[in-house]
Amino acid sequence: MRVTQAFRFELDPNRTARIALAQHVGAARFAYNWGLNLCKKALEEGKAVPNAAQLHREWNRWKRENAPWWTQVSKCAPQAVHLG
Repeated sequence: MRVTQAFRFELDPNRTARIALAQHVGAARFAYNWGLNLCKKALEEGKAVPNAAQLHREWNRWKRENAPWWTQVSKCAPQAVHLG
Protein backbone atom coordinates (compact mmCIF):
# COMPACT_ATOMS: atom_id res chain seq x y z
CA MET A 1 0.00 0.00 0.00
CA ARG A 2 1.38 3.38 -1.01
CA VAL A 3 0.70 6.37 1.23
CA THR A 4 1.21 9.87 -0.12
CA GLN A 5 1.58 12.62 2.41
CA ALA A 6 1.88 16.33 1.83
CA PHE A 7 2.89 19.17 4.07
CA ARG A 8 1.81 22.74 3.72
CA PHE A 9 3.98 25.60 4.94
CA GLU A 10 3.23 29.27 5.07
CA LEU A 11 5.73 32.07 5.48
CA ASP A 12 4.80 34.83 7.85
CA PRO A 13 7.73 37.25 7.63
CA ASN A 14 7.88 40.39 9.68
CA ARG A 15 8.27 43.78 7.99
CA THR A 16 12.07 43.60 7.88
CA ALA A 17 12.02 40.11 6.38
CA ARG A 18 9.38 41.13 3.79
CA ILE A 19 11.61 44.00 2.67
CA ALA A 20 14.65 41.71 2.45
CA LEU A 21 12.67 39.12 0.45
CA ALA A 22 11.38 41.76 -1.94
CA GLN A 23 14.89 43.15 -2.46
CA HIS A 24 16.29 39.68 -3.11
CA VAL A 25 13.54 38.81 -5.59
CA GLY A 26 13.88 42.17 -7.32
CA ALA A 27 17.64 41.81 -7.61
CA ALA A 28 17.27 38.27 -8.97
CA ARG A 29 14.77 39.47 -11.58
CA PHE A 30 17.06 42.36 -12.52
CA ALA A 31 19.99 39.96 -13.01
CA TYR A 32 17.81 37.60 -15.06
CA ASN A 33 16.66 40.40 -17.34
CA TRP A 34 20.24 41.66 -17.66
CA GLY A 35 21.44 38.19 -18.72
CA LEU A 36 18.49 37.69 -21.06
CA ASN A 37 19.23 41.01 -22.75
CA LEU A 38 22.89 40.03 -23.19
CA CYS A 39 21.88 36.70 -24.77
CA LYS A 40 19.36 38.36 -27.09
CA LYS A 41 21.99 40.87 -28.24
CA ALA A 42 24.41 38.03 -28.97
CA LEU A 43 21.79 36.23 -31.06
CA GLU A 44 20.86 39.41 -32.97
CA GLU A 45 24.53 40.00 -33.77
CA GLY A 46 25.02 36.39 -34.88
CA LYS A 47 27.38 35.64 -32.03
CA ALA A 48 27.39 32.61 -29.75
CA VAL A 49 25.17 32.86 -26.69
CA PRO A 50 27.37 33.17 -23.58
CA ASN A 51 27.47 30.19 -21.26
CA ALA A 52 26.77 30.37 -17.52
CA ALA A 53 30.41 30.96 -16.55
CA GLN A 54 30.80 33.76 -19.09
CA LEU A 55 27.57 35.40 -17.93
CA HIS A 56 28.68 35.15 -14.32
CA ARG A 57 32.06 36.79 -15.02
CA GLU A 58 30.46 39.54 -17.10
CA TRP A 59 27.77 40.10 -14.47
CA ASN A 60 30.36 40.52 -11.71
CA ARG A 61 32.29 43.03 -13.81
CA TRP A 62 29.16 44.93 -14.82
CA LYS A 63 27.61 45.14 -11.36
CA ARG A 64 30.78 46.59 -9.78
CA GLU A 65 30.73 49.45 -12.29
CA ASN A 66 26.99 50.04 -12.65
CA ALA A 67 25.06 48.75 -9.63
CA PRO A 68 26.41 50.03 -6.30
CA TRP A 69 23.08 49.05 -4.71
CA TRP A 70 23.93 45.39 -5.33
CA THR A 71 25.86 45.13 -2.05
CA GLN A 72 22.55 45.45 -0.16
CA VAL A 73 21.31 42.03 -1.31
CA SER A 74 22.63 38.50 -1.19
CA LYS A 75 25.40 37.61 -3.62
CA CYS A 76 23.32 34.53 -4.41
CA ALA A 77 20.47 36.52 -5.96
CA PRO A 78 21.70 36.37 -9.56
CA GLN A 79 22.59 32.71 -9.19
CA ALA A 80 19.09 31.90 -8.00
CA VAL A 81 17.71 32.48 -11.49
CA HIS A 82 20.43 30.46 -13.24
CA LEU A 83 21.63 33.01 -15.73
CA GLY A 84 23.06 30.34 -17.99
